[in-house]
Amino acid sequence: MRTVLRLWSSKVKHDEEWRLRKVVAKRLTKALRGKRRWVGVVFSPTINSREKAEARVEKLKTSLGEPNLRLMDFIPSPRRGHECTATPAVAELEEGAGLGIVRTPLSAYPHLRALIGGEGALDTLGISTLTSSGKIRLVRERLGLPKPKRN
Repeated sequence: MRTVLRLWSSKVKHDEEWRLRKVVAKRLTKALRGKRRWVGVVFSPTINSREKAEARVEKLKTSLGEPNLRLMDFIPSPRRGHECTATPAVAELEEGAGLGIVRTPLSAYPHLRALIGGEGALDTLGISTLTSSGKIRLVRERLGLPKPKRN
C-alpha cells in the first residue's frame, strides 16, 4: 500500500496537473480577504449622537455608490474630554466636534478621501478626514480613542 501511495504522490505534484485550478481554497486566508482602509474623521458639532453619525455615513454611501462603508467608532464631543487622550491632531479641533472611524474598501478609499478630504467638507457635509491607515489600531492611537471593550 505504501508503494502505491509513493508512486501516486510522485506523479501528481500540483493542482494544475489535475486541472483543479477553479477549486476554491479551503480557508479564507488573510491575503484573500478584501483590503480596507480605516479613516479617522471629525464630525460637526451638530452631530452629537451615534444615530446621527450613522445617518451621515449612510449619505456618504449613497453619494459614493459604495455599500460597504461602516462607522466603527464614534465619540461625541461631551465624552471626548473624558475618554480620549490628548493628541496634537485632536487638540486643534473645535470644542463641539465628535470623532469617529469609518471602514472603507481600498477601492473606494480615493473617492471617499476626495469627497470628505477638502477644506469645506466639514461645513458642507458635516464630516471631514483627519487621518487614515490600513490598521485600525494606528487610527485609534492618532485620534486618542480608547479601544472598545469586548462583550
